[in-house]
Amino acid sequence: MHTLMSALLASPLHLVGRFDNPFTGGERHLLELGRRLAGRRPVLLWSDVAPHSWYAQQGVQPIRPFARQFPKGGMLLIGGVHVQTGLWAAHARPERVALLYNLASHQRLFGMIESLREATACEPEMLFASESFRLATGLPGIVEPSWIDLSPFLAVPLQRPTGRPVTVGRMSRDVPDKHHPDDPALYRLLAARGWRVRIMGGTCLESRLAGVAGVELLPTGAEAPQDFYQSLDIFFYRTGAMVEAYGRVVVEAMAAGLPVVAATVGGYTDAVQAGLSGYLVRSQEEAHDLLMRLAADPAPRAQMGGAARLRAQALHSDEATESLLQFYLR
Repeated sequence: MHTLMSALLASPLHLVGRFDNPFTGGERHLLELGRRLAGRRPVLLWSDVAPHSWYAQQGVQPIRPFARQFPKGGMLLIGGVHVQTGLWAAHARPERVALLYNLASHQRLFGMIESLREATACEPEMLFASESFRLATGLPGIVEPSWIDLSPFLAVPLQRPTGRPVTVGRMSRDVPDKHHPDDPALYRLLAARGWRVRIMGGTCLESRLAGVAGVELLPTGAEAPQDFYQSLDIFFYRTGAMVEAYGRVVVEAMAAGLPVVAATVGGYTDAVQAGLSGYLVRSQEEAHDLLMRLAADPAPRAQMGGAARLRAQALHSDEATESLLQFYLR
């Protein structure tokens, strides 16, 4: 047993992502996974492109095949089908290969599975960001929700300040596909009723919302996430062409004690208990009506926010995360 454990501790886990944007959930997932495994297995973080300076400070290395700087041996985790493996994969010689499916593209998924088989002579073990993604592929594998450090969000007080307009908001990367095409019209309507609307990652909506009184469009990263969530009474979330594999911002908002109103499409639907910790909506009318219901009375809003926090804690409890970590330690 001692010999086996020593071999495991000497065998590195290589986490490969595209670390060029400090606000992408997939790469934050890899970073947090590495942190959780610290002291239990050597972890090396790699980027298939030049890493952003913030990630470089966290120890992420660029893959440089001609300098022979790339993953070698141990276990190889490819953090998404958006990652380019390149020629170096044929020389990596890993003992195990795993692939995380966190971007909806079945064609790229099956192509990457085949290329990893050929390059490494290993059968890729599959990880899925949500149960809905696993079911959509029909492949066997493990559901591994996004790794999130919830501690900053659990520190947000459950009680929101009184005497201010009802404030609804959302947070995401600042790209149009992260926003539903009907969102601007809904925000205009809420603002006209005296609501405050705060969108972090919303400057891409300026052409439709610039100058609307009560609507605040912020670039991604303008505020610390926990401070932003504390400024809200309700978290609203739905996307356009981009389907969320997990939607970690939804779980963060739940941990911050916010009731959630979100679309029925996305991996976060595994987390939101409809009618208890939030609502899942299929139309503009449903979204409007449920937001108005939550705005009408702060008491049920606070109750739902408390249930949302408990749900987020349960999903990311020590017991739940330890069973997932064992996948990398066996």
